[in-house]
Parts: sequence; structure tokens; C-alpha cells
Amino acid sequence: MKKILLSLCVLIAFSSMAQKRNSQNKAIYLEDISWPTAQKLLTPDAVVVIPLGAGSKEHGPHLPLATDYLQAEAYAKEIALQRNVIITPVVSYGFYPAFLKYPGSTSINFATATNTVVQIVRSLAAYGPRRFYIINIGVSTTPTLLTAANTLAEEGILLYYSRYDRQGFVNAEQPFRTKTYSGHADELESSNMLMIRPDLVDMRKAVNDSSMKGKSGNMTPVKIDGGNLNTSGVNGYAALATPEKGRKSMAAFAKELIREVDSVSTCALPKMQDKSAEYKLYEGKYVNGSGKEMVLYQKDGKLYFTWDGKDSRNFFPLYKDAPDYFSSMNLNILFVKNESGGVNKAWCQYRGESFWITKTN
Repeated sequence: MKKILLSLCVLIAFSSMAQKRNSQNKAIYLEDISWPTAQKLLTPDAVVVIPLGAGSKEHGPHLPLATDYLQAEAYAKEIALQRNVIITPVVSYGFYPAFLKYPGSTSINFATATNTVVQIVRSLAAYGPRRFYIINIGVSTTPTLLTAANTLAEEGILLYYSRYDRQGFVNAEQPFRTKTYSGHADELESSNMLMIRPDLVDMRKAVNDSSMKGKSGNMTPVKIDGGNLNTSGVNGYAALATPEKGRKSMAAFAKELIREVDSVSTCALPKMQDKSAEYKLYEGKYVNGSGKEMVLYQKDGKLYFTWDGKDSRNFFPLYKDAPDYFSSMNLNILFVKNESGGVNKAWCQYRGESFWITKTN
């Protein structure tokens, strides 16, 4: 009975808060609420939706640099109308290396893109949620999300994300393409933008460009050795875009997004891995060249550290992000194993300061 009442209270809170942005919304936008309200809503049963779209990336001569961002935002609005989820602010930076020769385009490296998602999810998971879904407006972002999902799964956190090559999304968009070749700033993306922000689209400059057909790798607006010349930045037939194609394709794509969000809300969570035996290898006292001491120890199945007498046990655990590599809010640490597999030293970066520590016991 208590669980039913609690669920009812949460639904009432969702309903009242959602109406502040749009009277038809069922979802809550995290940025719109206070921390006490977030405390009530960020429960283990909550599903958190994270829109991911580049805030500044080339999309041909006719579309704005924020095309991905605006699509992610638009799809989030559609989900907000139909599902009781929590929607985070749009993540506007990711892994987009192929476009960096086009002025205005931005990208962060693979590791940073992966860690950005991991850190956002870990922060919110600490308050209760274990189910996360990313609206992924990108292709090169997919491997970073796969890496992030695998890392988080070991911590008992479910992260799932959309991807354009998944059959459901292929089927959703295919009926609205006039030409089979497409990929970027093309017929459908341009059509989507004519629906979302027609004031930012200049169809007089839209071109059909198939120069990247059968190629992969970095594109360049001017000839550069090792690059693929594409003077427009378009992969596909942008000149064929219409608002009606955008309306239909976005509705079909949003329907598939919502289907996947529903699956995230009901599927089994990954099982948290017991790392206590592995972490025992790293426990002990270490000292750096200045005589400052670091102590590593376990608590409740997590690895913590004390540095120079300051204890983080109630705040920042160390998370394993790669073999022998851990991170926390303040500390990144890479352990070095000896020939027998033991750990006797580690390289650390603590708030920008880099140093070695040596194990003393």
C-alpha cells in the first residue's frame, strides 16, 4: 500500500511540474525544478532521458551549426508529451572528428566524450535512478556510448541509446527518403529542420552532393592530403527536402524512440559486479616524492582514497574506467603492476597536479 501511495505522489508531482513548461507534458525537465523536487523524483523507478546533439557542427551551407542540438531538443519535446520521464539538459558536445575542417565545428576526443556521458549518468544515478536513455543525434557518437554503457553496466546501471543503423530507425525513416544515398545534412535532416526551425534554413543554398558515396573518414571543404574532399559538407540530396517529409519522418522516428524508452523502463537491470577481490590488489598506503600519503581502502564494495589526510569516503568513490585505471571527482589514478602482477606504484593526477606514488605496504 505504501508503495502504491508513493507512486501516486510521484505521478501527481510529475503532472504538476510538467505543466509549468507545457500544459500537455507528462515529463519533467530537470533544469526546471529545484533540488528538493529532484530529490522526490529521482527514484530507482525513474527513467532519465538525455538528449545528445552537437551544438556546433557543420551541416552544409543551408543549415545551422546547431542542427543536431535542435533535433535532439525536438525529439525530447515529443517524448515529454507522451511519457512520465525525467529529461536532462541537452548534451551539446560529443565525438565528431570527421567535421573539424569545417569552421565552427567542434568535437571532444573519444575518451572525453565517453567520460562526459559516464559522469553525467553517475551523478544522477547516485540519487536513485538506474535506467537511462540517450537520444543520440549522431553516428560517430555511437562507439562512445557503447563504451559508456559497458562501463556503467558493471555498476548496475542501464544505459541505452538510439542509433540510426538500428533496424527500427531505418524502417522509420526509409519511406520518406526520395534517394537511397544519404548520411549528413541530407534530405531528411534538412526536412526535419524545415519543421523545427524554418527560419534558420536557407534552401536557396541547399545542394545535392554524393561525393562521399562509398567513402569514409574525415571530410574537408578544400583538398587536403588524407582527407575526403566535400566542398558542401552535405552527404545526400538536401535540395529535395520539404517540411512535410520532416513532419512525417520525425513522427516515425519519435515513435521508435518512445518504444525504446518504454523498453528501458521495463527490462532487467544489469547486475552490479562484485569487485572486492580485485580492489584488494590496490588497497594500502602509498607516498609521493614530497612525502604526502595516499591510503586506498574499500567500503561497501567501492574503492575510496584518503589523500594528505583528507578522507573522501562519504563523497567520491574511485570508479574503474579501464584496466588498472580509476577516476573520481578529484583524482585520476593509473596503477602499474610488476612482473608478478602486484601493484607497487601508480601515476596520479589530483586537481591538475601530476605525480607518482609508491606503495609502502
